[in-house]
Amino acid sequence: MNEFARELAQLARELGLAGQVPEDAPVEDLLRLARVTLEELIAQGLLPDPDPRVGCWSAPRSGLH
Repeated sequence: MNEFARELAQLARELGLAGQVPEDAPVEDLLRLARVTLEELIAQGLLPDPDPRVGCWSAPRSGLH
């Protein structure tokens, strides 16, 4: 298991989602887990950044380097 998966599992436990049926889980907790997941996927470059900012390491590098 990679570090990303471990961190997501830890967050799910902290949110009380472990052992819970997803359909019955609190929407706010599911949204937080989804938000953190998307942010991390973007940070790792696995999804495109919808709002790249200058100086952000997840933004594509300039072809001038």
